[in-house]
Amino acid sequence: MDNQIKPDIMAHTTREGDTYLLNYGLLVKDLPELAGWWSDMDDEERLYHRLSFSQTWGMRYQLGDLYRAGQLTAEQEAELAALDDELIRHLDEANLCYGLDLQSVAQLFTWGTPLAHSDEIIHIPIRPRALSEIAPALAVIGEKVPA
Repeated sequence: MDNQIKPDIMAHTTREGDTYLLNYGLLVKDLPELAGWWSDMDDEERLYHRLSFSQTWGMRYQLGDLYRAGQLTAEQEAELAALDDELIRHLDEANLCYGLDLQSVAQLFTWGTPLAHSDEIIHIPIRPRALSEIAPALAVIGEKVPA
């Protein structure tokens, strides 16, 4: 009996992962264009996009749970890694539209992301004035790393 139930659960999880990835992908891929329109939007349009973001950000959290539980396919993991990387590269636009900062995006590594196991270089745009906020945290990390 368990063997019959398990594939159904996995299929449901796979579909769930696909749905979450689709929504997350739309959010990430639309960021540059949305940021270009942001200054021309009225408050109601901005609120709509921020509410939509909030729902999708919750889906991204769930993707982390699915990833950590080993419930994503290899293709889904690859897509999640690519989307997380793209979000990080568009951090400036994500900050403008949704208020995401480096600390918010760093949550991806707590929630679960295939990027955490990658040896590839990621590029994080950081405004120099933000370095004063980041520097103390980096200094603490540096003190904990053995020489």
